Amino acid sequence: MPVMKMVSIVLLSVFLLFPALLLADQTDHKKQNPKDVPVDTTAVTWMSYDTGMALAQETGKHVMVNFTTKWCGYCKKMNQTTFVDPEVIRYLNRHFVSIKVDGDSPRELDVNGYKISEKNLARAEYRVTGYPTYWFLKSGGDKIGPAPGYKSSDQMLDLLSFVKDDLYDAMSFSDYVKKGGYKSQKEKP
Repeated sequence: MPVMKMVSIVLLSVFLLFPALLLADQTDHKKQNPKDVPVDTTAVTWMSYDTGMALAQETGKHVMVNFTTKWCGYCKKMNQTTFVDPEVIRYLNRHFVSIKVDGDSPRELDVNGYKISEKNLARAEYRVTGYPTYWFLKSGGDKIGPAPGYKSSDQMLDLLSFVKDDLYDAMSFSDYVKKGGYKSQKEKP
């Protein structure tokens, strides 16, 4: 068989098979259930405010903004207890975009062209007066509400499931907790 003819056959085969392989690869990604994707349970995936808000819009996930400072004792306690609990980590990493903002930091953020420091974001935009404070947002940035103070793992899981399932539109948080909260949910993270 002449070399030119053999090269033509190989190129034609590659040309015909490549789209099929590419399509098969895309189909496999579409079939993958988000719950089957491995979720990091070793650490919360914290993001900066500007990066996290862009990701939330992209993914449609709710946002939890953790307003903290370096000197805050309860913030440190949250980092040593609640935010190292594998169940809390898994729930946050699977269902939320987690953002951390230092309420004392002059670090400048760029939120869609709007420049603001972390300190001013905490004080002016979210009116944070104590730390830690957790603000929950819809994926588009609409504010749902704050939750100030230290939260145990169970309290945090109640808050997270309440927000994730959009229950704030149907009932108060205290009613949700009275009905059993997160522990009464059939689906675990």
